[in-house]
Amino acid sequence: MLINFLILISGLGLLVLGAEYFVSNTSKLGAKLKLNDMFLGITVVALGTSIPEVFVSISSIINDSPELAVGNSIGSNIANIGLIFGISCFFLSKSVLDINLRDIFLLILSVLISGYVIFDFSISKSDSFILVCFLILFILHLLRQKSSDENNPEEDGIGKNIFFILLSLLILLSGSELTVNGGKNLALAFGVSNTVIGLTLVAIGTSLPELAASFSALKRKKGNMVIGNIIGSNILNLVLIFPIIGFATKVILDSKIFERDFLLMSLFTAIFVIFITFGENQNRIKKLIYPFLGLGLVIWTFYYQASLFLN
Repeated sequence: MLINFLILISGLGLLVLGAEYFVSNTSKLGAKLKLNDMFLGITVVALGTSIPEVFVSISSIINDSPELAVGNSIGSNIANIGLIFGISCFFLSKSVLDINLRDIFLLILSVLISGYVIFDFSISKSDSFILVCFLILFILHLLRQKSSDENNPEEDGIGKNIFFILLSLLILLSGSELTVNGGKNLALAFGVSNTVIGLTLVAIGTSLPELAASFSALKRKKGNMVIGNIIGSNILNLVLIFPIIGFATKVILDSKIFERDFLLMSLFTAIFVIFITFGENQNRIKKLIYPFLGLGLVIWTFYYQASLFLN
C-alpha cells in the first residue's frame, strides 16, 4: 500500500514538471510560428496530453479489459470539464476567450456520434469506421486553420523548443503511467471493478496532464490554450480511443455506461459549450457567474466520482 502511494506521488510530481516544460515550450514555439493559443491548445497540447488515454486504452485491450478503456475515455472527458474547466473558471472570469464556432460544432458532433455508437452498448467495426472518418474530418479542419501572420520557420531556437516539447511529453507519459498504476493498485486493494476504476482513478490520472498543463497555461494568462486543450482532448478521447477499442475487440458494455456516465458527459459538454460561448465577452455578469459555475462543476464531479464507489 505504501509503495503504491509513493508511486502515485512520484507520478504526480513528474506530471507537474512535464506540464511546465510542455506548456512553456509550446507557447514559445507558437509565438515564433505566429500561431494563436487556441489553435495550439486544440492541436499540440491536446494531442500531447491525450497520449496517456491512448496508452491506457491499448494496455486495457491487451489485458482483455476493454470496459476500462471505455470508462477511461468517458471519465476523462467528465474530469476535463468538471475538474479542469471547473477550476479554470476561477481564473477565466477575467479573460476574453477567442472561440471558433467550427471547433464547438465538431465537439458537439463528436459527442452525438459517440452516443450513437454506444447506444446499443457495443462498439462495432462499422462504428469505428464512422469515428475514423470523423477523426479525418477533424484533422482536415485543423489543417485549414491558419495563423493571422506569416509563419517564420527559420527563426532560431525552434529546434530546441521542439526537443523540449518531446522531452516533456516523455516526462508526462512516465508520470501518467506511474500515477495510473499506483492509483489502480490502490483501488484494486479495495475491490473495485474495472469499469469504476476506468471512470474514476484512471480517468482522473490520465487527465492530470491536462490539469497540469492548464495550470501552467493559466499562470501565463493563456486562457485560450486551456479551452483549446479541453476541446481537442475531449474530441480525441472519443474519436481516437473508441475506434481502437472497436477494431481490436468486441466489447459488450454495461447499460450504465450510456445511461449514467455518457449522459452526464453530454450534459457537462453542453454546460461547457454554453459558458465558453458566453465567455467570449468580458463583463460583470461573467465575473460573477464563472466562479460559481466552477465551484458547482467541481462539487458535482466529486459527488459523481464518490457515488460510483458507493453503488
